[in-house]
Amino acid sequence: MNNKKRIDQFNQTNAPMYIVDHGDGEYSLCLPLDFLTEPYRHFGQEAFNQYAKQIGEPEMEQGAYTHGNGYEWETVFKKAFEKEDNLNKISFDCEAGGFFCYSEDLSVLESLGSQFRNICLDKEGFAELVSTALKEAVFRKKEEEKLSDTLRGFFMECPKSEAEIRTPDGDIRLTAEQGQQLLNGTLKSIMIGDSEVNAEDFLSQEITHISQDLFHDEHFQLKTKWPEETIEPSISM
Repeated sequence: MNNKKRIDQFNQTNAPMYIVDHGDGEYSLCLPLDFLTEPYRHFGQEAFNQYAKQIGEPEMEQGAYTHGNGYEWETVFKKAFEKEDNLNKISFDCEAGGFFCYSEDLSVLESLGSQFRNICLDKEGFAELVSTALKEAVFRKKEEEKLSDTLRGFFMECPKSEAEIRTPDGDIRLTAEQGQQLLNGTLKSIMIGDSEVNAEDFLSQEITHISQDLFHDEHFQLKTKWPEETIEPSISM
């Protein structure tokens, strides 16, 4: 069976999902949420509505569902196949109004697409999957936000940047290389004034103020506090 017949067969048996051949060796699996028609107009939506109820949010606001956009469908899809090696062969380009993923391997899209549709049709199982996937995503986001507010997060996000840092123990200037050495464990501690500070303790300090040099994009000024301290008003350095 040639690719066209395979795609036609998939599209006939896996509505409202469908596959598109882009003619350049790449294929896409699509679920255009904003353009679904009967009998699939609200395909899978009940699971997202149940999630909204679980977290104390309304199902709809201003005539639109609060949950169930394309980005959340992507999160659920990734959770469904988190142990599937073929997930690495897929790239995602979702948007608020639709779920879209791409691959050069048609067989992967056929297999995961049909499996995912079956998962969606299991109302109880899909509702549980949606709840688990979205709650985990919220937790990860909070953890990432907490990390981004620390020196560890700064050096991870800005690996080529140098920083002048006003810490509770005094001021220190670090090169980009020193920042990466702190992250990878090569540099076990640093001297700040007369104090030797363990690398892990230093990296856990929270950033209370940050500014970027107007004339040097890779140079920053920061002020930090120990995690248990109360944040003081930011002061310019």
